Amino acid sequence: MEKVQKPSFIERFLQLDRRIIYTLVVLAVAIPLLFPMGLPIKVTSEVQSVYDTIESLPEGSHMLLAVDYDPASMPELYPMMKAVMRHVIEKKHKLVIPVLWPNGPNLVAQAIEELKVDYPDWTSGEDYVFLGYQVGTAIVIISMGSSFSRTFPHDFYGSTTKTMPLIKEYDKFAQTDYMVMLEAGSTGDSWIIFATEPYDVEVAAGVTAVVAPQYYPFLQAKQINGILGGLKGAAEYELLIDKPAMAVSAMDSQSIVHALIFVVIIIANIFAFVLAGQKRRQAREEA
Repeated sequence: MEKVQKPSFIERFLQLDRRIIYTLVVLAVAIPLLFPMGLPIKVTSEVQSVYDTIESLPEGSHMLLAVDYDPASMPELYPMMKAVMRHVIEKKHKLVIPVLWPNGPNLVAQAIEELKVDYPDWTSGEDYVFLGYQVGTAIVIISMGSSFSRTFPHDFYGSTTKTMPLIKEYDKFAQTDYMVMLEAGSTGDSWIIFATEPYDVEVAAGVTAVVAPQYYPFLQAKQINGILGGLKGAAEYELLIDKPAMAVSAMDSQSIVHALIFVVIIIANIFAFVLAGQKRRQAREEA
């Protein structure tokens, strides 16, 4: 009776159950989140520029934070939004927040509630105004050029905007000292075309990693002065404000997962080449 040859280690590795790979990926994500490793993150110049601009504004400056994303982009843009808002609060700037994506307002409301735990004196109507959502994109942006309060008669919480102390002093684009737009799509193009360029407002873009390449031409043309790109951009900003949080921890997970996938692909390709060579030699010997 012919003896059945057991598969070699290489063959067993190449036939590895995919569930084992999935388990390794889960562990690579979960462990760094539970036990942050603090892997080094280099701050890029385009992120540093955003931080430096907000840092250098005089106390009480007027800022606009445009929120144009939904829960699908939350892992990248939510920690970015919180980091920027935290920096604004720390520097005692005044903030107006419009939303042009219908599923965005609840994300802003959640961030505000979380930040108020650390900053209980941060007051709606005086320190910030959360305008909420308005349909129309370009039409809304154009209308805001003449008046925030006429475009958004009531804020997200139902209060009348025109009577708010902050809106009485800051009610149009021309009064904006700096703007940060958080984008998961192309809405940022409309902000640049209809708001920041006509009113000569300096602006930065916080975007998902997949959208970031679309904004570098704006950066090169000096139509924006900085880019926070994806989860890494959010992590860089958390480090700049000295408040490492979810983005920094998630970068550990992302880095470990990328390394794991890279190593598995390299090993699998090496083993595949070795196994193919062994089979060619065996075929020649049998011939």
